[in-house]
Amino acid sequence: MIPDCDAAIAAAGGQITAAEPQAEGLATERIDAGRGGGRMQITAGLHSLGNEKGGYVRAYLLEEADGLTLVDTLDETDGSQVFAAIAAIGRQPADLKRIILSHGHPSHIGGLAALKKASHAVVYSHDWEADIVAGRRAMTKPPSGLFPPQKPISLYKFQVGAALGLGKKPSCEVDRHLKDGDHVGGLQVLHAPGHTPGSLAFWWSGKRALLAGDIVTTWPEVALGWPQITLDNAQNRESVGRIADLVHAEIVGTGHGDPIRSGGADVMRDLVRGKAVRPDIATT
Repeated sequence: MIPDCDAAIAAAGGQITAAEPQAEGLATERIDAGRGGGRMQITAGLHSLGNEKGGYVRAYLLEEADGLTLVDTLDETDGSQVFAAIAAIGRQPADLKRIILSHGHPSHIGGLAALKKASHAVVYSHDWEADIVAGRRAMTKPPSGLFPPQKPISLYKFQVGAALGLGKKPSCEVDRHLKDGDHVGGLQVLHAPGHTPGSLAFWWSGKRALLAGDIVTTWPEVALGWPQITLDNAQNRESVGRIADLVHAEIVGTGHGDPIRSGGADVMRDLVRGKAVRPDIATT
């Protein structure tokens, strides 16, 4: 969630009511993680974290041989949902070895500083995003601007927040920069520019799982990300098509909304082609 967006919308003369998630799918184990959050095990060793905050933003916790890897850190600045999820699987903050960022938008880096402080994990991002994460540069405002509101209307508060530069999070230095083809733990790094120039996706081949960041979303609808927040929608579409053909994912962990549990690469290809999709969404 971007703070003060509702106030900004009201000042502009409009009111927005957030929609409930629309995607349908089969049930997957979800375990309460406290404070309104949840941990959903998508497959063995791979957990989706998050609730309705930040536009149903999601982070992903991976159990690897040498410790835990976290992809993105949710919207809340205290890291409480992530800490609760770590405890729920019988681990400690010190077991978190890596925090990898898909990009530097506020809802994805909210808990980063608190999690880094508690765990001493190594923080990774693309170099284009690193100065944003560290607070030395403002995030680039998308071309959609403040008006007119773009559909789906439930995202207008985020369009306003991006246009006004709202929602800044505690800064944190990035320790290591990533590029296409790098490997971090069990993940292969895939450069996926479009949503932002430094957007990254991550391929876990052993699980056939793609952690896609915001290049694909399932809330408030299954789509090629949020077009009103994306800096270059044509480039994002190209990235989605290229990655779908490269990794043939079954699972796709999206940046907003619950993950696609099977047939993920086919869903991505259909989205690129403009076809209607009804993916297998891992929901409760």
